[in-house]
Amino acid sequence: MLIIYVIVLHMKDFLFKTNKLDRVRPNYEAMLKISLSDSELSHPCKVKPGLPSTINMDMSLAWEKNLTPGEVIDDALLEVLDHCGNHVEEGMELIVNTVGLSFVDKCGPVRKVNSEGFVDLRGMLKVVSGFGSEACLTIFHHKKKIFNRTFQIAIRNLKAVKVPESCPAGTFLENIIFEVSDCDGVIDESIHGLQHTLSIRSNQLKDVQGAQYAFEHGRCVLPRAQVPNEPGTVSFVAYHTHFSDLETIIQVPILQGSSCCTIYNYFRLKSWIFLWQIHVYALDLVRVNSENDFEPICSYPTSSLSSQDLLSPSQLASCQSVRYIEDALRKVSDEIESIDSNIRSEEEMIKFLDSQKKSVENRIASLKDEIGHRVGAKEITRHKIEENVGTAAAVLCNLSNHKAYEPGRSFKDEVVGIVALLGTVANRDLSRMLSVYLGEDNMLAVVCKTQDAANYFEKYDTEGNVDIRFGIHQEAAKLGVPISRRFPIICLDEIRPYNGDVFWNIRQKKLNLPFPHSKTHKGFRGLAVNLINLSAENLEIITSSGHGLRETLFYRLFGELQVYETRNDMRQAMPHLRNGAISLDGGIIKGDGMLLLGYSDPEIIFPVMPDAPDILEDPEDVFTKVKKMNAEKSVLETVENKIRKAEENRQKLVMKRNKKKRKFDEMAEVMSQPSGSQLDQYHPVSQ
Repeated sequence: MLIIYVIVLHMKDFLFKTNKLDRVRPNYEAMLKISLSDSELSHPCKVKPGLPSTINMDMSLAWEKNLTPGEVIDDALLEVLDHCGNHVEEGMELIVNTVGLSFVDKCGPVRKVNSEGFVDLRGMLKVVSGFGSEACLTIFHHKKKIFNRTFQIAIRNLKAVKVPESCPAGTFLENIIFEVSDCDGVIDESIHGLQHTLSIRSNQLKDVQGAQYAFEHGRCVLPRAQVPNEPGTVSFVAYHTHFSDLETIIQVPILQGSSCCTIYNYFRLKSWIFLWQIHVYALDLVRVNSENDFEPICSYPTSSLSSQDLLSPSQLASCQSVRYIEDALRKVSDEIESIDSNIRSEEEMIKFLDSQKKSVENRIASLKDEIGHRVGAKEITRHKIEENVGTAAAVLCNLSNHKAYEPGRSFKDEVVGIVALLGTVANRDLSRMLSVYLGEDNMLAVVCKTQDAANYFEKYDTEGNVDIRFGIHQEAAKLGVPISRRFPIICLDEIRPYNGDVFWNIRQKKLNLPFPHSKTHKGFRGLAVNLINLSAENLEIITSSGHGLRETLFYRLFGELQVYETRNDMRQAMPHLRNGAISLDGGIIKGDGMLLLGYSDPEIIFPVMPDAPDILEDPEDVFTKVKKMNAEKSVLETVENKIRKAEENRQKLVMKRNKKKRKFDEMAEVMSQPSGSQLDQYHPVSQ
């Protein structure tokens, strides 16, 4: 009996591990062999590499140590491998996010793997961050981060290397040299040409205010600047026109012109009197024999000379030693007088700088008091938002500070503001937790009244890319800080508002939401939407359907989010939660069964105002004062460094004078006994 077994084997989408798939690129054609006990089957098949898992970057030029603002990177080549080390398939799409870098080709963050398994970004990335900052490259595949690297932008310092210690009133500062150097003090000669210029900012140097001076191989010269006619201190800020983080503050004491001449004439007269005394003393020591026309050789006056008065060779040597010591004494005395003059100058400078230091400290204290009374929590939050460079919120804050809007339709029309600036809360713990609950993207979200207004923020070309010559992207380009990340826009008219009752009879117009529990629960502080306070100006914001910010924006963001004192209180109330809850000690419940653990302290938070919020003060004036105070702090640091340097110089001069004085006393003692073996034994001290 013949029995035939028919075996049918179905194999599809099976997984195997190998790092040899590059050998069969790009078709990935292979042969599947199945071996039985006495036979072998073969069948053609297709194989494919896995998903992107690892990215190697070509760092042959170590460009992360040499990046400079404005530079286009020529050697950014990303090798994309799967978990087994094979190059991934051609056409695989990756999301390349950048911070401090921008794409030159304006094609957006979606990049495809080429036929060799690389994402080729050579010549595609441009550095837009400033000196000393950081740039970051992050790559995602299907929302999974597979690569992240941070690069340090080169650090450069701008310093003045030839600044006079003082200047007479009404004269000129001349040929002040500025240099741009790296951390090792080496001049960066690439800072060269018309694209690299130096600007001066000063209220005292009117003739150079706003002027620009070109750098040549890392150096720039301020040829001439007239100083004020009154004594005091002239200060100015020198900065790179296009990279304003490269700046230095210069301060020069302005002295009364006539006093300089008086001091000079005083020292000149005193030196002349001293030399005259030395001259008289020398005449007393020697007498010239007019008959024989001899040089002075004797230290004692005589009425006449005879053969008995002739000097022996040893006596002649002694007299020559006397003359040498006289010359040496005169030289050392001059040096001591010069050192004394320098010591007095340093002491005068220290006294002047101490006075200047007290004046600067008083100005800083005054500005602190002024800012403390005038700057509100909203201004501090606004300043934090401006520091988030590359965001739409930062661009809007910068534009609102200038207040110079161009006429005509623009994206700024009907913009209500930034979420973080539209409400305040009573304490920091509540502010921190509400901000953590919303997340930074929602805190920086832009709020508009209508969808039509939102449409003016950006538009796209035929290929779907963002047009940077339109809307907020155009303004960001003017500021020199392109928007580098997505940003949400909330349209009030498109929000489904709260349709319940509102307490119209109270100033804050809170929502009449049903109480979440049948009885007061331990630690319950209220509903988040009603714990937000609105300023008088924000209470006036009404949508086309007649609803305010609380019924639309904040109800959309928080819903019926409950606020509790502690995590334990929040957990006890879990059966009564609808939209989740937060606790002031850090607990967060988002929806059913979702808890957020850990701790974070966000930078962007709602402004904290224990009392009812008032209308904002002029932020431009506040920021001007903050910048002025920071400038004064830099001035104070400069003055303190100068005081320290002057005190060190004075100490060195005192030590040098004491050394010279000991030498002078030693020679004077020898001169007091000019005859005998002491002169013979004296050897001049080397100068």
